[in-house]
Amino acid sequence: MNIVYFFVGNSMVINMQVAFSIRTFLAQMTKDDTIYVVTDTPLMYADLPQTVTIPVTQDDIKRWKGKHNFFFRVKIEVLRMIARKDPEKAMIYLDGDTYLYGPLSEIKERLSNGQGLMHKDEGCPGDMKDESLKMWQTYHDRTYGGITITTRHHMWNAGVVAIPGPLVEKVTDLALEVCDGMLDDNSEPFVVEQYSLSVALFELCKDNMVEAKSWIGHYWHYKYYWSRYIAKFFVKAYSLNYTIDEQLEKIRQTDLAWVHKRLLVKRTLAKFLGMIH
Repeated sequence: MNIVYFFVGNSMVINMQVAFSIRTFLAQMTKDDTIYVVTDTPLMYADLPQTVTIPVTQDDIKRWKGKHNFFFRVKIEVLRMIARKDPEKAMIYLDGDTYLYGPLSEIKERLSNGQGLMHKDEGCPGDMKDESLKMWQTYHDRTYGGITITTRHHMWNAGVVAIPGPLVEKVTDLALEVCDGMLDDNSEPFVVEQYSLSVALFELCKDNMVEAKSWIGHYWHYKYYWSRYIAKFFVKAYSLNYTIDEQLEKIRQTDLAWVHKRLLVKRTLAKFLGMIH
């Protein structure tokens, strides 16, 4: 399996989130698995086991944004690049604010059975509001990449995108074709990349998709609390000179599902008391 991260910028918070996410996967990976980190700060990840860093430049980003200068199109181009490097291996893309808490073996089994995974099924965009609804009002009943957009095509959260091995090139190629077609129609672009991946994976997996949230957490809605937890993890690890193997063992010994619940309670209490982050 190939596990892919993409991010740019030198934000220490984001780098810590990615570094922690990577370690939750390293703690369960087998020798056949590889992590790809596509970034403009590759030196921070160069010494991690089973990890390949791919430096990107601003020229790369500009090219991948395409003629509409749409930043999130870059994610699809990155996935296409990895798919072409290893077209027979299953692939998982992950946002930095994720962590693996369920058995990775179960995800692999799902993929080997032809299922696609994305973080969460958010429903039909026609039932949403704001950017998603604006997008739907433009795209429904239109055809992109040979696919006519209907109520069957839900929006799935793209913080996690997992593609079966035989489909990695087909899904990423189709997602880019759908994305570019939608951008040509000049709708609200903010969620187009996410919807394009949702449509492509849904179609090519033949409506055989499952939510990844049963195995992978995605804390985009309360990053403040996870960032503090992760910072404490690394401060302790480096203060006590933990090796990478010792760091991974600490993660194996930690019930991350319980951590998630505890941090969510903190966020809920802060919201109730008017101190939301």
